[in-house]
Amino acid sequence: MTKPRSAFVNTEIIRLHYLEWDSSLTAQTAPGEIGESAEDNIPLVLLHGLSATANTWQLVAQHLYHKHLVIAFDLRGHGLSEQPEAGYDLVTVAEDVVHGMAALGLGQVALVGHGWGARVALVLAARHPALVSHLVLVDCPHVEPRHWPGMTHDRFIRASEKGPDRHYASLNHFLEAMKAEMEVFWSPEIENIILSYVQQLPDGSVEERLQREHGRQIRESLWEDRALLYYSKLSCPVLLVPAAPEPKPDGDPPERLETAAEFAAAKGYMAAQVARAIRRCSVLWMPGANHDIQLQHPQTLAQAVASFVAEL
Repeated sequence: MTKPRSAFVNTEIIRLHYLEWDSSLTAQTAPGEIGESAEDNIPLVLLHGLSATANTWQLVAQHLYHKHLVIAFDLRGHGLSEQPEAGYDLVTVAEDVVHGMAALGLGQVALVGHGWGARVALVLAARHPALVSHLVLVDCPHVEPRHWPGMTHDRFIRASEKGPDRHYASLNHFLEAMKAEMEVFWSPEIENIILSYVQQLPDGSVEERLQREHGRQIRESLWEDRALLYYSKLSCPVLLVPAAPEPKPDGDPPERLETAAEFAAAKGYMAAQVARAIRRCSVLWMPGANHDIQLQHPQTLAQAVASFVAEL
C-alpha cells in the first residue's frame, strides 16, 4: 500500500494536518488501479466522519491517486489537527476546509465526505458552489436528527457516551471492540487505520483523539443544523452513497430506530427524499454495507467516485 505524504497547513484560522497522495509517489500503476496520470485532472478532497481521521481514506485513495491528486484533511479536533476549545459547528468546520484548500493552492475540487464529514461537505458545497465540481456524500445523515423516528435531543446528545469515543482499559480492549464491529472485513490494514483514531495514555488505557466535549459540540451542531435547506442550493452534480437498500415505492419508513435493519431502512428513505430535492443527483445503493463503506468496500467506492467525477 502506497504511503501518503503527511504534512500540516497553517491558515489564519487553524492548523490542519492532511495526507496527500499523487502519482509522483509511484512510477507504475498497480493492477486494478484507476487511470494512468493525475496530471490535469480535478483534485479530490476527502473528509472523514466523526471521531475518525484522514487515514480512513487510505484504502480508497490507493485506487484513485494515479488519476487524481488526493487530499484528505484531519478536521478540526480530529487526528493531528489543532483542537481549539470551540468552533465545532458545521459552518466553521467547512470554512476550515476552505481555508486549508486555499493555503494549499487548490481551486475547484471534487469533494467527498463520509458520515459527519459528508454533512460538512454539504455545507461547504452550498456556501461555496464555485469551489466544488462534484459532490459525493457517503452514508450521510441527510435529515436532521430531530426528524428521526423516536429521536429526542437528550437521546441524540447522549449517544456519544455510548458511541466509539468510549474510554478503553487497554489497546487490546479497543481492538477487540473494533474487530467485533468490523469482523466481516477486518484486516491488518484496517487495524492500522483504526489505530489513528485513538491515543494511548500513560496508564496504558486508550481514548479517542476527539475530546468528549468537542464531540458533544459537534452533536449539538448536527441537532440544530437545517440540512434540508442545503440540497436545493446545490449546483454541482451529486452522488449519494447510502449504506442502505433502495426503498420500495409503496413502502413506509420505520416508525422507530432500534435495530440495524431499521436504521438502514430509514437511511434509504432519507436518501430517496433528498435525491428528489437535488437538481442533478444519482444514487449508488449499498444494501448490507457497514456505515464505514470506505473501509468495507474501498474499491467499489473508488470506482464509483472516479466514474462520477469523469462525467461532465
